[in-house]
Amino acid sequence: MLESAPLFRGIPSDLLIDNLSKSRLRTLDAGEVLLVPGQTNDLIYIILSGRLNIQSKISSVEPLAILGEGECVGEMSVLGGAPVSAYAIAATDCRLLAIGHTALWELINNSHKAAYNMLNILTERIRHTNQVMAESLEHEQGFSGDPKVDAITGLYNQRWTHERFERLLLRGIKDKKTNCILMLEFDRFKEFCDKYGQLGCDQALRDIAHTLLSCLRPDDHAGRHFGERFVAILPNTTLAEACVAAERLRADVKESLVVLPSGDALPPISISLGLTQVRPDDTLVRLFARTDKALMMAKENGGNCVKLVE
Repeated sequence: MLESAPLFRGIPSDLLIDNLSKSRLRTLDAGEVLLVPGQTNDLIYIILSGRLNIQSKISSVEPLAILGEGECVGEMSVLGGAPVSAYAIAATDCRLLAIGHTALWELINNSHKAAYNMLNILTERIRHTNQVMAESLEHEQGFSGDPKVDAITGLYNQRWTHERFERLLLRGIKDKKTNCILMLEFDRFKEFCDKYGQLGCDQALRDIAHTLLSCLRPDDHAGRHFGERFVAILPNTTLAEACVAAERLRADVKESLVVLPSGDALPPISISLGLTQVRPDDTLVRLFARTDKALMMAKENGGNCVKLVE
């Protein structure tokens, strides 16, 4: 496993054995803190099993990064001789290989490949840090002129949804989790709007959004894709489980009552739903294209049904 780790890729095994012979194993329980901002550190850790969260705060809801098997942590403080800049916390039970700074420098001095690998790792870390800083600045400025919430439904808008799903998609693939995407659309939306006007359409869209949120679990995420279409990502969910959730959502929307502010009730509405499971080589574009295909199958089947594309 070490030979395939990003830091050691392409380095002869005998050279690894010579330089890592004095390294030691360390285990962490889930939730245990490995590194704390401000502390000195002279060790670089290679994750042998489990996952580590990199967080700006001890209680951060969303990590700055999630590191898995083969990745390293602590390299910035070791190479820069600076204090640790973020928390490293075990997201699961972990086994780590702790390498001293002397052994690390010897390996880099003895192998151009090791130096090249480390440069790639540092470049990626800097690129990720710049992205986090840009997102943080955008958040502090309140997304001026570009709100993240859709005014009609109260769900996150298309831009935020795509950015959020992109991060969740990459994280799920890295963690080898089974995730699914659900896409739904208001059946015969134009006919409904022609008959009941903009007020009726807006109220129906709000009703769909409310029902969607009521069916989601805390870790699920949903947003307005565009027009009468919505999307949701279901982490740690098999396709069979997603089908059950989608069918429940379909039934709840069909049974819900759309009521105008005046108190007048509108006829029942229905939705079509498409499902697909995330593949290891997926991009958001491929994923949405496959989910859209499943949704089109549901619409062509007359609507008010669930279809899937594996």
